[in-house]
This record gives sequence, C-alpha cells and structure tokens, in this order.
Amino acid sequence: MTTTQYIIDLGVVDGTSNVSYLLSDQAQEALRSFTPRKVAECFGPGDARLTEDSYNKSKGYADPEWYWVSSKRQVWGIGWRWGEPRLRGRSSIRWKNAVGATWNPATAEDAAEFVTFLQRELA
Repeated sequence: MTTTQYIIDLGVVDGTSNVSYLLSDQAQEALRSFTPRKVAECFGPGDARLTEDSYNKSKGYADPEWYWVSSKRQVWGIGWRWGEPRLRGRSSIRWKNAVGATWNPATAEDAAEFVTFLQRELA
C-alpha cells in the first residue's frame, strides 16, 4: 500500500473552504489538539494574509493558515477561526486553476488520512 505524500504549498489557498464536516468525531478531536504554534514549529511560518487587515480579524481570522498538495492531487490545509481549528480543502468538484492544474475533490477518507499525517508530524 502506498502512502499519500503531502508537500507544503501556501500558494494553493484559492478555492478552499472549511471541510471539517468530512471528519469523524475522533478526527475532529485530533484536529482540536493542533495549535498554530505547533504547526509553525513543525512546518515554518504559515500564510498570514487573512490576518493582515482588521476586517478579517473582526471575522475571527487571527492566525496563519497552512496548505499542502497531496500526491492524490488534493489540496488540504489547516486554519483557525475564532481560535478553533478548521480543516480546509477543495470539497465538491474537480477544480481547475488559472494555469490549468486540476485538483481532485476532498473525501472523508482522505480527510482522515490528512489529519493522521498532521498528528504524526506534530507528535
């Protein structure tokens, strides 16, 4: 069985949204154990563009976000709103960006696998 590979890429944020609903209760609990500080210590600085203006801060975006591209051509990320972690991804359809790269939609199985990857890396 091959293991999915994840490559950090802070430039793939476009088209992502909260996909935490894909996670089981157990995976949600694991997600809640992650903090921006732990993620930054492991993966380096995140994308802080959302936190740069007062409008976004007033909407609860005060922490950086991190994004990865998987070997399954999916985009995954983690961000926080109002201090609560959120799984980010491209959910429902195949998505094509401006340069023609296509991405596969997020699935519950792959979401759980991504959270397991984060648990392993942040341990």
